[in-house]
Amino acid sequence: MTEQTPARVAANATRPDAIDLRDLTVIGIMRAFDGPAALLRSGRGRIARVQVGTQVFGVTVTAIANDQVVLTNRSGQAQAVTVAGG
Repeated sequence: MTEQTPARVAANATRPDAIDLRDLTVIGIMRAFDGPAALLRSGRGRIARVQVGTQVFGVTVTAIANDQVVLTNRSGQAQAVTVAGG
């Protein structure tokens, strides 16, 4: 099965300076066999595949939607982070 990359996605993937490499970034969201998942990139360049409940980079993933991931820090403050370039 081969799918063509949508034009919007291809354009965003090749945009210089599309993301601030110093910040935690949502690279993409997918539907996996075991539920929704996302790829996060830390400000240090580490990549992690996460699902709801995953603790990574000092935050906990509390929700994954079509275009954003909700992260909760150790203090209980939640922040929605949208997909980079979206």
